Amino acid sequence: MGEALDLEETARGEGQGRDAHEPGRNQTSPHLRVEGFEGPLDFLLEMVRRQRVDLGPLSILRLTDQLVEAIENSGGGIRLERRADWLVMASQLLLLKAQLLAPASPEAAEEAGAEARRRLEQLDELARMRAGVEWLAARPELGREVFARGQGAPAPPRPQAELYVAFLEATLAMLEDREGQGAEAPPTYRPAPPDLWRVSDAMLRIAELLQEHPGGLPLERCVPVVTPMASDRPLRLRAAVASTLVAGLELARERALNVRQDEPFGSITVETAQP
Repeated sequence: MGEALDLEETARGEGQGRDAHEPGRNQTSPHLRVEGFEGPLDFLLEMVRRQRVDLGPLSILRLTDQLVEAIENSGGGIRLERRADWLVMASQLLLLKAQLLAPASPEAAEEAGAEARRRLEQLDELARMRAGVEWLAARPELGREVFARGQGAPAPPRPQAELYVAFLEATLAMLEDREGQGAEAPPTYRPAPPDLWRVSDAMLRIAELLQEHPGGLPLERCVPVVTPMASDRPLRLRAAVASTLVAGLELARERALNVRQDEPFGSITVETAQP
């Protein structure tokens, strides 16, 4: 900042020194104000030449409008030669801007065109991504705009203190279990298997009935009788039918008997296999 101010004062001092020998000449330049710069025209040109100010983002159109306004407002108070100097400095700025925008060679132009195409592709990709985000945001959200069938109300969140208490209780229970295992191992839970009709029992019953009826008999006659007083009678009936069917198929696979069903969903008949 200090160096820029020194340059501005130097430029103004040079202008004042030059104009001091030319009576009647105005010692000021048009004061320009654009985004990124504010100051006299000659100082802007000097800073651009020394690469202290980036000419790329500066609007040449606004600079030109302000210069034209300054020339029109100057009236007869500024000599024609001085206004010609302003036009020369403005043309030099325009030339520098044109050199900045126009490529210096065909290779640079091709490279600039490739870079422009790449930037356009990035913009297209960004537009597609934004469209996808908007499409997702516009879709109804499950649990807010739409609800699944049978979905109950969400459970209220538990307070943080309750979570800490539950964690501590679980930790204490785990530590107590470890201490108890050192003295006496906890009993192992082994549920008793239900007393149901098994496949092995059904295979023996089918073999015995076929000895009594070598000509064959319906498979449902091989199902054992379940007492009507049993509390789990439906379960015992289903287990007996399933075990009997599996036993018949297993004996047929072993070629110990033949299974026949004359019509779909009809009665199944088992017969002694012929040697």
